[in-house]
Amino acid sequence: MKPAAAPRQRRLRQDSIRNQQELVVAVGELLREDPDSATMPAVAERAGLSLATAYRYFPTLDELHRKFMLSVIDELHESTKTLQSTGMDLFRGTMAQWLQVVAEYGPAMVLVRSREGFLTRLKAGEPHARALERVWGPPIRQLLEEANIDGNQLPYALSLFNAMFNSREIMDFRAVENIPDEQLVERCSRLYWSAIQGLRVSLD
Repeated sequence: MKPAAAPRQRRLRQDSIRNQQELVVAVGELLREDPDSATMPAVAERAGLSLATAYRYFPTLDELHRKFMLSVIDELHESTKTLQSTGMDLFRGTMAQWLQVVAEYGPAMVLVRSREGFLTRLKAGEPHARALERVWGPPIRQLLEEANIDGNQLPYALSLFNAMFNSREIMDFRAVENIPDEQLVERCSRLYWSAIQGLRVSLD
C-alpha cells in the first residue's frame, strides 16, 4: 500500500510550486500597477489563495519581493543564454534584452533593494547577485579579455555594471534622454567600455 502515497506527494509538490508561482505573478502585477497596494492580503487575493497560504510560502512581503526579482532575472537569463554573438556584440545584445526587462518590470524592480553592496552579496553567494552574474558574466568576461584586463577583475566589473545600469539608473536614462533603445544600447555600451578601462589598475 505504501507506493500509493507517491502520486499524492507529487500532487502536493506540484500544488506548492503552482501556488508559489501564482504569488510571484500576483505581486509582480500589483507592483507594476500600484506599488502601494501590493500588500500581502492583496497579493493573496490576486493569486486566489488564502492569506494563511501566502504566509506559509513567504513569511514576509520582502521575501516575496525578492522571489519576484529573482524570477525576473531568471527570465532575462533564459532570453540571453542563446545569443550567438561574442564580445561587444554580445554585450549589446544582452543590454538590449535588459532594457526590455526594465521597460516591463522596472517600476517594480526599484522597490526591491538590498542593504548590502553588490560585491558583498556576490561573495556571500546571495541568489540575486549570482543570478546577475549568470546573465552578465559571459559578455563582461569577454569584454575584459578584449581589453586585456585580468579576468580576476570580473567581480569588480560586475559591480561596476550594477552601479551604472541597474533598473533605477536605466529608468533615469530613459526619463532624461528620451532616446530610442537602439541609441541607449550603444551609449551604455560605450560608457561601460570606457569605465572598465580603470580596472587595469590592480585592486590588490
